[in-house]
Amino acid sequence: RKCSYGVGDEFSCKLVFSGFIFSIIDSSPSELAVLSLHDIEAFASWNTLGKDYAKTKLTVGWIQLDNHCPNAPYPVAFSPSRGKNFDGNDIHGKPFSLKIPFLEVQVDVAPRHRTGIRVLSAAVIMRNLSIFLDLAFIMRVQRFLLGVQDNLIGAIGGTNWNFIDSQEVWEHPDIEGLIRQKIARGKDIGMKTIFIQRLSIMPCSVRLSVAPVRTLTKYQEQFEGKESSAIHAAVRKGDLLVGEGSGVIGVKLGSKNRTALAVVRGMMKSILVDALLRCDGASLNFEGVALWNHLSNKEQLTTYLGAHYLASLISNVPALLGSLAAFGNPVGLIRDLGDGMSDFVNEPMKGFKKSIQEMDPSFVMSGVARGTGSLARHTLGGVADSAAMLTETAAKNMAVLTLDRKYAQRRDRVMRLKNNRTRADFVGGFESGLLKLVHGILEGVTGVVSKPIRGAERNGVEGFAKGVGKGLLGLLVKPVIGATDAITDTLIGVKESVDGMNPQHDIETLQTQVRPRRALYGVDRAIRNYRLDDATAATIQARSRLGGEEYLSHVDMTQNVALMSVRKLLILSGNGEEVLLLPYKMITKVETHEGADRYSVKIYLKEPKPDGTDYEEVMCPNLEIADLLQKELSNVLS
Repeated sequence: RKCSYGVGDEFSCKLVFSGFIFSIIDSSPSELAVLSLHDIEAFASWNTLGKDYAKTKLTVGWIQLDNHCPNAPYPVAFSPSRGKNFDGNDIHGKPFSLKIPFLEVQVDVAPRHRTGIRVLSAAVIMRNLSIFLDLAFIMRVQRFLLGVQDNLIGAIGGTNWNFIDSQEVWEHPDIEGLIRQKIARGKDIGMKTIFIQRLSIMPCSVRLSVAPVRTLTKYQEQFEGKESSAIHAAVRKGDLLVGEGSGVIGVKLGSKNRTALAVVRGMMKSILVDALLRCDGASLNFEGVALWNHLSNKEQLTTYLGAHYLASLISNVPALLGSLAAFGNPVGLIRDLGDGMSDFVNEPMKGFKKSIQEMDPSFVMSGVARGTGSLARHTLGGVADSAAMLTETAAKNMAVLTLDRKYAQRRDRVMRLKNNRTRADFVGGFESGLLKLVHGILEGVTGVVSKPIRGAERNGVEGFAKGVGKGLLGLLVKPVIGATDAITDTLIGVKESVDGMNPQHDIETLQTQVRPRRALYGVDRAIRNYRLDDATAATIQARSRLGGEEYLSHVDMTQNVALMSVRKLLILSGNGEEVLLLPYKMITKVETHEGADRYSVKIYLKEPKPDGTDYEEVMCPNLEIADLLQKELSNVLS
């Protein structure tokens, strides 16, 4: 919009976007993460002669980073805290939004001054946020960023780029010259004096959770590639290199413990890394910034803000240490007890005020009941959660002491009770714990026999001796691990039963990804425009017997679904049961058959089945789906 008032022209511009989604794909290729920004508004107004304030304002309703690494302990790595302002939707029923924007930034620049000093006012408001991380995700994101950096550096010095889509030759931009120009301009701006009328950065709170890395399955290792799988294995073993290599944190890939000392050292590293990099809901509070009538320059302002937030971070170190799972998260326990005591005092007071207003004493009794219930709920739940963390940490470290990596991996792949999609309760926790106790005893007893045999097959007498040692050690430790897991699951069941009485708990713990992981097509893993149905089908395939193969296509058959990888056809029923599995090399042709109210696709085989028939018949609900399945299979076979 343009307006003329005689003293320069006034311009204003407003941009509104429903959102942006950025897909981060590494070199495997596989989708590593998805960054989404929702409800974005940008406004700017200025005068061509600089006779009035130039104003800019940016608001972002929601920012979220989804973790698409397989077996990620947290599906969402970064999002606004889901507290009292979050009810799953905003007032218009729109997902991924808050009643108030997550981020607001406003900068006002005063008219030009004859001294050349810039006069500005700025305000930044960021709501509380939650960060959920695991070290494998951090390492893979770091590897991706370093790869982007290497590609940019490698592009410097080229002469031109040839774009395949347009078949045109574009001149290569002088990236090195642009960088030098930017640095020179930044130094010039940095030395200019800035007069800050007002700078306000509101305080915010960060809720940090860090979980240990989970082991990948065989199929996941095949799909992710050797390097990504090696990163997961190295992080789990604790082979970290701090301050070495290109990144902030590195890992030592492919290391093996060949001596007794190396084995002990590896065990201690794994236990130490798990103890120091595992916390649940650490609350980090960062104080705000308020500057009035402050004369500075860019470098001084940057130094001041850096020192301010570094001091805030250092002040949060005790809270961070107190939230470590190795200590049972005492800070979280104290926070739960404090919330319970606060409700125990405040709820009766609210009921008393309501009783006076309504002249009804029942509100007092209701307030006393709510306060007492909250105190009991927070006390019991906090103690159970803290004790569960201690027993879980002890069990995980004992699994390392068994020296049985495959056992530790099998145990790690089992979904923990508190990570199940269905709500757990005390009965479910007790049942799960009992099964793990029996499993631990069976693992210990069978290991006494299986370990020496397996060791002898691999390394003869020496392997047999090592197998006997591992078997006896497992006989002692694995039943104890099973008993500890049983206690852990029972305590988690108690915690979830108590939290189930609090409706706000579901809101605070809700984590929903923006969309499923992107599907990559064929042996070459071709990247195409995102399709939700293909992404959903590829996710289902990854959890089936075709998990290690590349996705190709699928057909939704209403009651069933046909998944086509690069080598096999798999048909699953609505409840996930396997209906048919056929390698393409066994198929000769595919035909559609239509009968009286009966539609099917006949898949003819190269060799007859034991019953003498030479085909598999797949029933379809209608002719359209039958033709679609026949067409897709024919395309795959061709």
